[in-house]
Amino acid sequence: MCGPETPSSTPRVGARVDFFSHTSSSCSSSDSNSRPIGNLLFLNPSSPSSSLATHVRFQQPPRADKLNSSKSLSTDSILVSIHLTGDLTKPVSDSGLLRQFTLCRGCEAVNGDGDGSLFEMPLREALSMNVGQDGIIGRRVSMTRGGELLADGIVGFNFLPPAAATTSL
Repeated sequence: MCGPETPSSTPRVGARVDFFSHTSSSCSSSDSNSRPIGNLLFLNPSSPSSSLATHVRFQQPPRADKLNSSKSLSTDSILVSIHLTGDLTKPVSDSGLLRQFTLCRGCEAVNGDGDGSLFEMPLREALSMNVGQDGIIGRRVSMTRGGELLADGIVGFNFLPPAAATTSL
């Protein structure tokens, strides 16, 4: 999957979006001017192999706010939108809407590596971690605050097959 190197302590289940800052001059979050500002993991803590996500976990890397203070994600007013398409070259307004939720309203802090922010919260409605129809894999996900696009990315599988997990130990 695209994005920054993933620490070995990061869960390898569910679906994941790596978010990059959005710049008004770029068409895509893969632009060389964009910076990683966090990742969102869709998971089911009670059944890790489930194809339904019941929770979402957001992790912000160390010093992400210092990289771009105007894109700070430390408030509870961030709207996460899962779009119908996965095309990052189109404006968010042309991407349709599958689901929305507010990030970190009532989130609980999770023990992380101590440097970044890590929050987890239950979803109101389970999300399918499949491709097509109502599945979220391959779809664009955007984060906005007050109508301003902060970041976007594409949902990908975040799965390490059991055989690979055994050989990497």
